[in-house]
Amino acid sequence: MRLAGLTSLALLAGLAGGLAGCGGDSGELAPIRLRHSPPVARLDAEQLRALSMECEKYPPNNSMRGRYDAAYCEQAIAAWGDSPLQMVIIPPSKTP
Repeated sequence: MRLAGLTSLALLAGLAGGLAGCGGDSGELAPIRLRHSPPVARLDAEQLRALSMECEKYPPNNSMRGRYDAAYCEQAIAAWGDSPLQMVIIPPSKTP
């Protein structure tokens, strides 16, 4: 009987401790370190495209976009928008 009481008490204490840490909106919590490297100027076209697409998945939320620094994302999106288009020439198909 005493063991069951101690088990119940430990379970209740664990539950109360877990609920105490669950308050608030998780969307308001900022990561400890936002990503803001490598410098945008060092990224090649493919990396720049990937980064800007990743950043555009998240709306700006104060100083962050997902796990990235918002200013870093804005630089990447602007740089990708200014980058020259890459033309791909497709040879005409040969008809038999």
